[in-house]
Amino acid sequence: MIIPFVILFFFNQPSADDWGLAENTRIMGFMNAQLHYYKSWTGKFFSNAVLSYNPLYFRSIFGYKIMTLLLMILFIYVLFILISELTKKVLSFRERFVFSLSVFFMYLYAMPSLSQSFYWLTASVVYQTGIMMIMIFLILYTKITNQAGTSSEKLLTFLSVILLIAIAGCSEMSMVTGVIMISLLLLCKLIIEKKLNSRLILFALTTALSSYVLLSAPGNSVRGSLYPESHKLIPSLMTTFSTMKDLLFSWVFMSPLLFITFLIAPVLYKFITNSGKKPVGIFINPLFTSLTLLVTLFILIFTPVWSLGRAPFNRTVNIVYFVFLIGWFYNVMILVFYFFRKYNFNIGRIPQYFYILATIIVVLFLFKKNNVKNAYADLLRGGAVRYNNELNDRYEYLSKNVSDSIVVPSLVNTPRTIFLFDISTDPKSEFNSKYAHYFNKRYISVMSSDTLKNE
Repeated sequence: MIIPFVILFFFNQPSADDWGLAENTRIMGFMNAQLHYYKSWTGKFFSNAVLSYNPLYFRSIFGYKIMTLLLMILFIYVLFILISELTKKVLSFRERFVFSLSVFFMYLYAMPSLSQSFYWLTASVVYQTGIMMIMIFLILYTKITNQAGTSSEKLLTFLSVILLIAIAGCSEMSMVTGVIMISLLLLCKLIIEKKLNSRLILFALTTALSSYVLLSAPGNSVRGSLYPESHKLIPSLMTTFSTMKDLLFSWVFMSPLLFITFLIAPVLYKFITNSGKKPVGIFINPLFTSLTLLVTLFILIFTPVWSLGRAPFNRTVNIVYFVFLIGWFYNVMILVFYFFRKYNFNIGRIPQYFYILATIIVVLFLFKKNNVKNAYADLLRGGAVRYNNELNDRYEYLSKNVSDSIVVPSLVNTPRTIFLFDISTDPKSEFNSKYAHYFNKRYISVMSSDTLKNE
């Protein structure tokens, strides 16, 4: 189910901001470009810096394909390491691997925008890398807790501080997720130990200061002026409630999540019943954990709605969906533990044919509209190959044409899994301008193939 997503990277192509971020670095220089973004567009200081030296800066479209592929592979690896760090003393390698792939499969299956996830480098760095760094922070935090008082504790703490700065600087969504994460860690510490340690206070101050740097950027006001309906409380609350209701219904009932959950329930049961560390206090109360997840999702959806004055872009909802998946499986684990403790529930009593039935239903879900079906369709019907060939032919034409102002045919093939959007008919638009600069042209624009034939 995951293999077609990997193959698609070899037909992936740059789009939109990918060109602009690389070309602005060439035109302005690295530091001037960062100041330009901070003052006139956005405070995402970390992701802007990383993307300024994306492979297009080095004139490598092949490097672009490889970098986007590596980011997805790294995402899977980090997810597996996080799950392993939390469960390796109880679960076998195979169980951890299956659990990791189950979570990642569900992420790919129902994420709102596949093209704006791993395939569009800008969104991948801004959003997916933010998620990865949050997972890496949790890995380091777990190691710090297990190695308290050792010489490596200071190094891990230093690396965690750097990560928190980068998390806040990736995007507003990762910043808010980081704030919620640190807040929950503080709450957990207060409830369990009735005190805070200096390390957590350092993490909280780092998160607060880094968030301030992002939010206070003058460029945020410039970009916000494009959305006159933003920052209206009542409409934003109503839109958030409506969006959250629709998303939760879709994620729970219009995807195989319930049946995937059933299939990996024995793994969760084994972990929660055999683990030496049991959840304590309110953290084993399903009502509290469920409410915490709902509040977290509401805040994450409200953040872009407040900024835009409308429903959030799908690329931001991708983050919300991943947080939902992690929270979902955590809550399932807590429910399993709750019934085990209160009613001596034994999951081994469930008949084996139930798992066979669940597997069949998961397979049947692949036939309805979903990202897995789209990925196979784009490969098997040749749409991804033709799209890649079209753009390669365009690049060759642009490199050989000596004119400084060129009109090229619009794309015929636009595979839904990896295509975002093309340059426009306006040669002076921001994207067209940076696209033209990449190919050493004054102007480049597109015109429909029919119009070119008529001429």
